[in-house]
Amino acid sequence: MSRARIGLAYHPSGFSQRGGIQRLAIGVAEHLRQRGVQVSLLTAAPGPPVDLPQGLEWVDSNSRLRDLDSLVIIGCNQPWAYGLAVQALLLPGGPRIHWLPSFHDPRWVAHPRRARLAQRVLKRLQRAGVIVHGQTQHEVNLLNGGCCRLSSHGLSDRLKQQLSAAGNGFGAGEERPLDLLFLGRPTAQKGWPQFVSVARRSGLRCAAILPFLPDGNELHSIELVLNPSDAEIPLLLRRAKLMLIPADYESFGIAQLEALAQGCLVPILGCWPLWDGFQSLQWQQFSPNQLATACQEICNDRLQRLALVAQQLAFLHDHPIQRQPFLSDLTTSSTKAESP
Repeated sequence: MSRARIGLAYHPSGFSQRGGIQRLAIGVAEHLRQRGVQVSLLTAAPGPPVDLPQGLEWVDSNSRLRDLDSLVIIGCNQPWAYGLAVQALLLPGGPRIHWLPSFHDPRWVAHPRRARLAQRVLKRLQRAGVIVHGQTQHEVNLLNGGCCRLSSHGLSDRLKQQLSAAGNGFGAGEERPLDLLFLGRPTAQKGWPQFVSVARRSGLRCAAILPFLPDGNELHSIELVLNPSDAEIPLLLRRAKLMLIPADYESFGIAQLEALAQGCLVPILGCWPLWDGFQSLQWQQFSPNQLATACQEICNDRLQRLALVAQQLAFLHDHPIQRQPFLSDLTTSSTKAESP
């Protein structure tokens, strides 16, 4: 019997190799390959991407859809992905479609009309047989159109091991020369202006890991690290006390989990459904001055900071999402969708 063949369709942004969508795609690919599945990558470009992840095969989405058993679309902000879904639905004997959208709540984003449009389309596609997978119950509630399922997150084996090891605790004497660290695109959606404001108001030692240089020159002595390697990022995280990303919304937040895996505390600064029910560090309503003061206090209290890191790791360990299957029915049912 031939191996099941599954296509991944996504478009990386920001950190092409290390951004959230790319991390998620690699996690999906690892999950599938461990189960003996042949994984192919589909992109909007006319040729294979330069940064094709190791172990992934590129295929032309215009001619190879019929060869796939299933198609997994990751992300929901690229028009070509919706066209690809319609193309697969209209193809006789086409692949079964699973969609992992990482959807952002329209009430918490800078582009609510675009988010509401994606919400309506994803609900309608479920009526045509597309299976949508939400990464939190909040996301499922927003997108449920009859075939939306809760899925655990496709964390890489490396990150799972690091989070598990972090549960053993970090030494009270561990030196962390940086106070605040930002990781991500320097955009308003990710809260870059707020981070710069806190750096200025607090006077703390700050650094930022960025995919490109930000606009403007008022960086207030923030140490910039551009496009570090995968091996360098954990070392940078271990130098910092707090990961400060004032994002308006995080559908899951891989950067925050990678920070916690290195003992870096992560205050909740927006609508982050993964942390619903966690009582501490809910700093969403803080004014700029209050946020700067809170950062100063916790950076100067080593024991409180370590205790809060332990609380966050325990919360993740016992989170209900850990008991959910990852992309249910994707590998257990490799038969193609019935032709209309």
